[in-house]
Amino acid sequence: MSALYPQVIGHRGASGYLPENTLAAVELAHQQGVDWIECDVVLTKDNEALVLHDVELDLVTDVATKYPDRARADGRYYALDFTLEEIRVLRSRVRLNHELSHVLYERRFATPPEPQPLVTLVEWLEAMQRLNGTAGREVGICVELKGPVYHAKAGHDLPGKVAKILEKYGYNHTAARCLMMSFEPPVLQWMRRELDWQSPMLQLIGQPEWGESDFDYARLLTPLGLEEIAQYATWIGPHLPQVITLEANQPPCSTGVVELAQNCGLRVASYTFQHEALPEGHTLPALLDYAIGPLGLDMPISDFPDVAMAAVKRFRAGDV
Repeated sequence: MSALYPQVIGHRGASGYLPENTLAAVELAHQQGVDWIECDVVLTKDNEALVLHDVELDLVTDVATKYPDRARADGRYYALDFTLEEIRVLRSRVRLNHELSHVLYERRFATPPEPQPLVTLVEWLEAMQRLNGTAGREVGICVELKGPVYHAKAGHDLPGKVAKILEKYGYNHTAARCLMMSFEPPVLQWMRRELDWQSPMLQLIGQPEWGESDFDYARLLTPLGLEEIAQYATWIGPHLPQVITLEANQPPCSTGVVELAQNCGLRVASYTFQHEALPEGHTLPALLDYAIGPLGLDMPISDFPDVAMAAVKRFRAGDV
């Protein structure tokens, strides 16, 4: 592992403590010392780039209360159906599960976090650059394109819109502290080829059983698939169970993916390191110690950046 690594990505900011993808979560992650902060981007009806993890608004906002008659036939509220002006009145709330039946992380917030407004990508970038200037260090940005194919089918060019914004703010060059991210390989390939996108790219990899994609994620984790990724990306972002096998009261074990990817010249950033859903006998600090120590993971992507940064400090002190 390079002396530059391990590093830490704050997942949607410090989303374990404050509403995800909000400026409050960004500011806290920055204060906690992360190396990178990740955000997700979708488009609005009037083609504004909005920082939001889902193409739907109802999982993390009060849209159903503010606009009760604006759901589609499936009962969901989609960002593409609302203008930015309409979205400005919404406020964040704790994330619900996909069926909207209960809070996803029921024990995460001892005190309900203060509702926050949603922000545009421009506002998010300007906040990052302001924080970097104040702190005197450059925390990198990780920009995930959410559903580019979904947007294209609706007549919206998500990659093109985001690329124009990022280029304006100085992120389209090979040394940029900017990771372009997507679960859709053809989109990143297209950006390299057609948009001449220069900054590093991270190919996210989902689970084959998720059934949300036409992409063969299992194949991407083979030597051939990884070699193909290395032609356009510098990083892969596999799901945590794809790199570490965790069983109750058993030591964590490598699946071999990290070593395989690194042998193909790729770095590995895995998601998502969080307290929730760990098997009995495992804790987040211990899991992080294993991941950045014996496993050799380059970057954990964590909802709890301070916990991940503490593990990095232990590693650099030789305590892992």
